[in-house]
Amino acid sequence: MATSIWKRVHLTTAHSQTRRLSGVVLPAFWLAVFTVVVLIVSYTVRPLVVVDVGDNRDGAFLENFNAREIDAAGPFERFDWPVGAASITIPGNRQGVWLARIVARPDADPIILQRESAAAVNGVRVEMPRRNGNEMFVKIPSHIAAAPTLTFELVSALVGGETPPAGVPLAVELAPARTYRWSTDQSEIHFPRLGQGTWIVRLDAVVAHPDGSPVNGRIQINGVELARLPEQPQLRRLQLLVPAALMGSGDLTVSLQADPFRDPRPLGVLIADVAVAPAASSLLATVMPPPMALGLGLFVVIGMFACLALLTVDLQRRWWLDATGWAAVAMALVVVGAGWALVVYRFPGGQMIDRLAALTVLSLALTLLMRPLTRWLLRQTGVSVTPAFTATLLIVFLVGFWLKAIGMLYPYFVGIDVFWHMDKVRRILFDGALPLYYSTNSPLNETTMPVAEWGRNPPVIPYSPWFHILATAYAIFPWPMEMTANFVSLLMDMSRVVLIAAIALKAGLSQRAALLASVTYAVLPVTYLLHIWGNVPTAAGLWLSLLVQTTILLAWDRLGEWKVQVWFVPLLLLTFLVYTVTGVFTGIFLVVLTLLIWLNARRGPAWQALLPGLRPLWVATAAAIGLAIAIYYGQYFQPIVERTLPYMATVFTRGPETVGVSRPPFLEYLWSFVPHLGYHIWPNHYLYYGLAIPLIFFVPGYWAMRSQPLLWLVASAWGTVALLFLIAGYRISMVDKQLFYLIPLICLAWAIMADRLWVRWPGRLFVLAMLVLSLGSALWLWVMRISISPVQN
Repeated sequence: MATSIWKRVHLTTAHSQTRRLSGVVLPAFWLAVFTVVVLIVSYTVRPLVVVDVGDNRDGAFLENFNAREIDAAGPFERFDWPVGAASITIPGNRQGVWLARIVARPDADPIILQRESAAAVNGVRVEMPRRNGNEMFVKIPSHIAAAPTLTFELVSALVGGETPPAGVPLAVELAPARTYRWSTDQSEIHFPRLGQGTWIVRLDAVVAHPDGSPVNGRIQINGVELARLPEQPQLRRLQLLVPAALMGSGDLTVSLQADPFRDPRPLGVLIADVAVAPAASSLLATVMPPPMALGLGLFVVIGMFACLALLTVDLQRRWWLDATGWAAVAMALVVVGAGWALVVYRFPGGQMIDRLAALTVLSLALTLLMRPLTRWLLRQTGVSVTPAFTATLLIVFLVGFWLKAIGMLYPYFVGIDVFWHMDKVRRILFDGALPLYYSTNSPLNETTMPVAEWGRNPPVIPYSPWFHILATAYAIFPWPMEMTANFVSLLMDMSRVVLIAAIALKAGLSQRAALLASVTYAVLPVTYLLHIWGNVPTAAGLWLSLLVQTTILLAWDRLGEWKVQVWFVPLLLLTFLVYTVTGVFTGIFLVVLTLLIWLNARRGPAWQALLPGLRPLWVATAAAIGLAIAIYYGQYFQPIVERTLPYMATVFTRGPETVGVSRPPFLEYLWSFVPHLGYHIWPNHYLYYGLAIPLIFFVPGYWAMRSQPLLWLVASAWGTVALLFLIAGYRISMVDKQLFYLIPLICLAWAIMADRLWVRWPGRLFVLAMLVLSLGSALWLWVMRISISPVQN
């Protein structure tokens, strides 16, 4: 009998595993077939590819070229700037890219053009390729030059800063521009995953040295020399036929070799434009995608589907298909979109395939790692959650990670401040700059405090170099440190989805409310914007402060245990050291939380039961603060007393005008946040956060937390810190950090009300519409800001 039961159980388990395996293998097989078909169809279209060398979007194609250059392709046309005027308007309707030269008056302060101003044309800030105290060269893109009129003005170097004085420019001169780069002795132009068949390569080039010495230029295609370049001092179009026999890999590499002239740069050949056009080829020669594109494309699609399949096996509910089937459908739609991108945008589409393969490897590793980590964290809440909840939470994490990671892998993505921060890391590694950055005279302290926001005699506020010290570990990877910094910041950002869910469960919210809070965070436009800005120390500091708050909520009753203290003290220490501002946020949060717990202890047994947790909290805090002072902050006691305290006293008692900083009236300062809270860019503004709807529900959601003593007090301390620094921001520059600090709490408060609305269909539709609006607005902002990213290479 026992043997019969065992056989029955064994057969049932085997049948279940077989059905689960077939539910994954069959969709994966058909998805692979569909991917091959889409790639074949996409590569039957053979596009014309043009690279404007010297323009902002050439860097992904070029290897070992000199820097971009721009000069006038014709005579300058001069327009006198009206005396004392803030702007000048001249005729437009100009074709192509133009170069403007703004000339300063002889008596103007040279520092204005050289450092304390920027140029705007028709209200849009434009690039300034070079400038000095006497003149500023401005690059005018073709879409701006085509306007009926062109209005030039000098604006503050910092967005929102003090406008330069009027009357500085004497004239503006305008000429058509020519952009180009010089090759070196060995330079290459890459067109990866271009496609098979015969192609024609066209180059606009000047094959001549400034001193007339021989160039001896040669061109190789995929390692085979096809031509020697005729020497001529004028711009000339060169054309080569690339036979299909050289394009078996589907990749095209144009190699330029020359005997360089040194100025001291090695100058080979001047290249202005490169174009690759399809030539007549047989269908058999072009029908197959490049082998690497086919292989990597299949790996990406099946790998990402595998990530979803690992999670969807825990989702039992069906809507015509099971969850894994719907994951396959979603991936098929993504494949169609990718095929369209390869047809319409062969580049950077072809350049993205390899990057997406690397993302797939990372995604598989993350999925395998996050499953046990998430389950462990959710167990710390003491709440028993369903497997479907954990799976859905991880799907939110993974999809949000993909949406942001794909944008970061775009060849021209720039996290604006990331390069600045990684430059400091390189200086620590290779120039021995750590003693300078660690001292009270650190340039980090003042270079992050613009004159327009702090005046010409700013206070001493420590800018801890500990983020940059820890970031030296990024150098161990073979790819650029900026890429590592972006992805570490992204992982911190998306892990907040799990932390927010854990807080919600510990606070007694329903699983649905926890998911709504996490999904809301994942789709907020502001979370995308923070990656565009690239202030990675701020992102790390905000993440660490959320870890501290999560630890307090999840482990309050166990803070006195040595197993908790042994990692809670280092966590607090890192929070204080990695980023000073969020370290101050955390310190004030702990003080306010302590006061609130002490004041509310008389409200009843549940509130009084929180008192014993204060002692271990402050044992850990005192240890962390003492270590932070001994390690870094102790050296700042004297300069803070001598400079910072008098500055703050002056600003808060007599106003920021006394230190040379202009601030609007208080109500106007508060109103300035309103345009940023919406879901589109208001006129005369440049960003939005997408927080309006969650903020409307913030107060009632916060009030609903009062039944949970610890959550209520933590939320109250959290909000108090944000409110204090909102008020302080009227006197000193906070750059909205207090708002970013509050975002997880906003999501939690909104989710409480959204959970109540979800009960009825009208409310459910409203919540879904809000999430869709937020996601659509976030993706539009993400794409728009990436498309206008400043050039870095």
